Amino acid sequence: MFDYEKIQSVTYKQIDDMKHTIGFDAMKVKGTKYRKYEPYRNFFDAGKRDIEDMEKLVEIGLMTKSREHLYHVNDDGKKFLQLVTGVEILPDMD
Repeated sequence: MFDYEKIQSVTYKQIDDMKHTIGFDAMKVKGTKYRKYEPYRNFFDAGKRDIEDMEKLVEIGLMTKSREHLYHVNDDGKKFLQLVTGVEILPDMD
């Protein structure tokens, strides 16, 4: 579970970057009462200007890093996005 004190520092840009990581598109959210989104990807190839934000998200515990500039939203990050968007983020497609 994530630390509520730490997630208070997450910026709108970082939230947008996390949504971009999973390919979040409000037009592809299914359901009206029980809104769900099925990610079709889970990676962010960070450029120089994004690395600091991504590293902060890794430090907070919402993302993981697999290679030098490649980041992924982890399970806690998906729970966080669910809180922020009001949409259930389903498991990654394999």
